[in-house]
Amino acid sequence: MLPEKGFECARYEELKSDKYGIVNVDTKQYSTSPRFAQQKIRVRITYNEIAILNEDNEVIAKHTRLYGVRRKSMIWQPYLDLLSKRPRAIKYSSIYNQFPSIWTDYLKNCTEEEQKNALRLLGELLKNDDFSLLNEALTMASSHGHPSTDQIKHCFYTVINQSNTYKEISPAINLPTMPAATRGLSHYDSLLQSGGVS
Repeated sequence: MLPEKGFECARYEELKSDKYGIVNVDTKQYSTSPRFAQQKIRVRITYNEIAILNEDNEVIAKHTRLYGVRRKSMIWQPYLDLLSKRPRAIKYSSIYNQFPSIWTDYLKNCTEEEQKNALRLLGELLKNDDFSLLNEALTMASSHGHPSTDQIKHCFYTVINQSNTYKEISPAINLPTMPAATRGLSHYDSLLQSGGVS
């Protein structure tokens, strides 16, 4: 006869998360949510999964258990949701330093509204903590200057579907040469320094 109840082959631990909501299990780090920073967290540990539970034993986050040299597993969505509401706080967060350099450079050159949109886009498209497709999309979108989130999103789906990218057309007539557009307010600074504005 088989047992009437299934045996759950798991161990439970009560752990305290750090100020970023990260807990350590067997020298590996797993994210929870910013809401649970510096709180006691219940963790269910099995051979292949780490489940983060709240005080009602409801699952906050699930991670594939890490083995080998990899030390950290991040589920970005809760962090990105919070940062998209308060983008100015991103530069003071250690989460910012965990982005690939291509994304930190891009976010530094964004306005506050662009940062909100970019962080929402990351929350929407980022699966587990693999930035590789998003990095490729941002590189592609940046080839003609500072891209909008719509351009990045379009390039992301282009990369996923491996469809042909749009190519520049060569018009039959000569087009006038246009000056390069610059971002920011630096061109106004030169007017103020020369006394051009009264």
